[in-house]
Amino acid sequence: MILLDNKRIERTLKRMAYQIYEMAHSSSVRLIGLNSRGMAVAKVIKQHLEHASAKTIPLHNIQVDDTDDFTFPEQPGENEILVIVDDVIFSGGSMFNVIRRIQELSAFKKVCVAVLIDRGHRILPVQASIVGLDVPTKLNEHVELRLHQREPKEIVLTKNK
Repeated sequence: MILLDNKRIERTLKRMAYQIYEMAHSSSVRLIGLNSRGMAVAKVIKQHLEHASAKTIPLHNIQVDDTDDFTFPEQPGENEILVIVDDVIFSGGSMFNVIRRIQELSAFKKVCVAVLIDRGHRILPVQASIVGLDVPTKLNEHVELRLHQREPKEIVLTKNK
């Protein structure tokens, strides 16, 4: 079942970008996209943020399965907000592991999580500050962001057998 098509994803990501813009006030924003799907979501948010703020927004990618600590190419500013972006949050495990690997977390004014879809079922204490859509699911269901040429195409809900 298709939960969101391309047009609804675009509208949702634009709304999320404006929520980030309003939350940041006059602070600079830096984005991290998780894996390929989180990066695809972060790229669209970045475009909308740059349009709203007329500022260049740094965007970094981090792979969840990588075991190395993550460091930024340039040191964060004291008035900078970090937004960690993913497509879907479920147990919080992937997000928790990524947050633990970011060395400069304490250098940021604020760190928040933005996700396109929140399915619930959290095991770890990771809360998304900005959520595109809450989709309460059953444990035997799966939510997937499908990409077309590295851009968000649709969000699909399927049942695991």
